[in-house]
Amino acid sequence: MRGLLTTLVLVLGMLVLTPLATAEDGPATTPDQQRSFRECLFGSQQLGWADLDWELDLYYTNLSLNIPLAGTPIQDLSGLSEPEIYSRLFVNSLVPRFLLLEAAVMPMPLAGVALQESAPGFYRSGEIGGSQNLIQWVTAGFEEPYAFSLFVGDMVRFTKQGEERLSSNKGYMGYLCSYSNQHIKNNVLIPDDSLELEWKLKGERSFRDEKLAWSFRLGAKIHDHPDIADTFYLGFRRSDLDFTVNPIEFLKNSTIEVRWDVSAKTAALLRQEYVLGKKFPVKSWGVAFKLDAGMIWEAPDRYSGRLRDRDAGNVTVVLRPNIIF
Repeated sequence: MRGLLTTLVLVLGMLVLTPLATAEDGPATTPDQQRSFRECLFGSQQLGWADLDWELDLYYTNLSLNIPLAGTPIQDLSGLSEPEIYSRLFVNSLVPRFLLLEAAVMPMPLAGVALQESAPGFYRSGEIGGSQNLIQWVTAGFEEPYAFSLFVGDMVRFTKQGEERLSSNKGYMGYLCSYSNQHIKNNVLIPDDSLELEWKLKGERSFRDEKLAWSFRLGAKIHDHPDIADTFYLGFRRSDLDFTVNPIEFLKNSTIEVRWDVSAKTAALLRQEYVLGKKFPVKSWGVAFKLDAGMIWEAPDRYSGRLRDRDAGNVTVVLRPNIIF
């Protein structure tokens, strides 16, 4: 694991310090366009500025730095349809134009860990039927309390007249590497150096009256802990919010999330996650209340040795209340 991490650091250095061709497949940068180390990290007026972005959420809060590699600004694809956006991202991601560094923390899963450890009596008061726990329902679905990620690929921007200052309007396609040194199992932290490698498509259009987010990823996860199975996975998520439609329309203001994990050794299905959500917008307040509900199924072979719990149920309910600003 340490050797692999060292290799990734070296690759990162090469990506940042080596000039790349522009998005139009023109010639590589000339000597007078060579970037200093400071320009590589923060950009410049001539080569494109780096962009600091953040997202606040009860389940996934992150801070990211977007670094231009090709010396070209982020393209604005506001007028294109979703299929056209995906096509443009795919073509441009073949030659990475942007590097993104991200630090993320999962507040609600961390709260579940804290309650399990510091208030076991209160945590046990949430038990339902002996094999389920209400607190675990609210915090389930996240295997790390925090993570550090590196992304290389293409990035585009979405704008709307009069709302240009809203920052979380970007689309991404490319290659992602994430690292964490802790694993969450039933709201208990387990020391585990894990590395996640994936191809990812992600985007968000976030304006005052409408918000649309999508994510598609295909990847692999490697664990240093011998009792946690390495996996390949496929995941899909789509969420939309529209303040102008009737809130009781079923297909509007909804969320769908699906993920399948299979064993890297046997290809056996180890984990399934299915989540559906509904949003209830309050236009006068500019917020929407959200409730996701679903289930997670895990095979007994997901864990082995001391981590395998033969008495635990295979199914965990997912219940995630949230609020969107």
